[in-house]
Amino acid sequence: METKPRFDIAFPLRLGWATEERVNEATIFGLALGLNGTPWQVSEVKLDQEKGRLDIHLDFPPGTRFAHPTSGQPSPIYDTRERTWRHLNFFQYECYLHAWVPRVEGAEDQGIKTVEVPWSRPGSGFTLMMEAMMVLLTGNGMTVAQAGRTLGEHAQRLWRVLFHHVEQSHEEMDLQQVRQLTVDETSVRRGHEYVTVVCEPARRARGRRAAVTTRVLYVTEGKDASTIERTRQFLEQRQVPIERIGEICADMSPAFRKGIGEHFPQARLVFDYFHVIGLVSGAVDKIRRCESREFPELLKGTRYLWLKNEENLKSEQIEQRQRLKGSKLKTAKAHGQLAAFQDLLKARSSQDAIAGLKWWCTWVMRSRLPEMKKVVKSIRNHWEGIVAYLETRLTNGPAEAVNGLIQTAKRKSRGFRSFDYFRVMIYLIGAKLNFDHLPSPVPIDPLRSS
Repeated sequence: METKPRFDIAFPLRLGWATEERVNEATIFGLALGLNGTPWQVSEVKLDQEKGRLDIHLDFPPGTRFAHPTSGQPSPIYDTRERTWRHLNFFQYECYLHAWVPRVEGAEDQGIKTVEVPWSRPGSGFTLMMEAMMVLLTGNGMTVAQAGRTLGEHAQRLWRVLFHHVEQSHEEMDLQQVRQLTVDETSVRRGHEYVTVVCEPARRARGRRAAVTTRVLYVTEGKDASTIERTRQFLEQRQVPIERIGEICADMSPAFRKGIGEHFPQARLVFDYFHVIGLVSGAVDKIRRCESREFPELLKGTRYLWLKNEENLKSEQIEQRQRLKGSKLKTAKAHGQLAAFQDLLKARSSQDAIAGLKWWCTWVMRSRLPEMKKVVKSIRNHWEGIVAYLETRLTNGPAEAVNGLIQTAKRKSRGFRSFDYFRVMIYLIGAKLNFDHLPSPVPIDPLRSS
């Protein structure tokens, strides 16, 4: 039986003596690599089927002059040095580019410099296309370890690429339209280690400009007042006038209140809706826990019956709650106050909501529920921030959604070795970065944020 011999494919394409068919092959690879309009051309292609490897060799015509990296002037070649870069796989084959990269000689004060090649950044062992694929995979759900296994590269090499491109894109973020901030903390690991995440809330489009979705602006260690100071320093470094920040939404943390008052005195502090609701619902749950000792047959296992909204309950749960609300339980009375509180916060008119809040505080203070009275005292102590919410409707809700993505990435990666790694991943998945400096590794354009 006749069989075809296994062979390596090699295309010698230089000096003009190659056949027309081979020239077309070189043209295809050259176009795929984006060499059109550059001095570079494909000189040889070798496919080793046994090793599963494709090697593409690049060269330039004799006498070519390259721009000096310092002056930009065409300069003569001083010498060349061989370099290799890992490229995207060619089908199932690992692909590598090889070239003798020239060094050019400039003026006396410019020295001898290595020229920049169009397919890679200086000092990298990967092509830009390969680095774009790394960013794409890790930015769309893969852990760095998973992306490394998929691409056949060590995870630490991927981290170095991510650090470079994420920091570059974050540095180029346009912050000139930032008017509001949300501040929230998220855990790094067990042991009460936190980072503070500062976001720009979503805003509508102006004119023909695209609307901006919630995005992470800045991440810093800790959750004390110094995090707000570092936030101010970050904005000042990015030429954002502090006076432009009109509102900052945060929880009722004394540390955040102190930091915002000291470093953003012109900004209006807005207390997050969900934390305010949490005060009241927490009091309801505390009353239920105390009362369940006296009436275990009625209240055992009913925690979420009182804390969930009606649309999130099953029909039998709604019926059970209605039966319990007909009793004289303190829990039922407290839940009625929680429901009234939620309704008044939903009022369309801020004036109606503020008037309703005043009435609610007076009503609850006349009740015989110490836990609810304590809530009223806390609301009155934070009155201006709660009124600011009723007038602006600014919340940390979208920022909490970003925190959910952050925690998911943390769990999938089983933690991060240091804050710097965690910070880079937060920016990658939450900052809506635009990687315009990278080519698209797939036919669509996934590295451009909306």
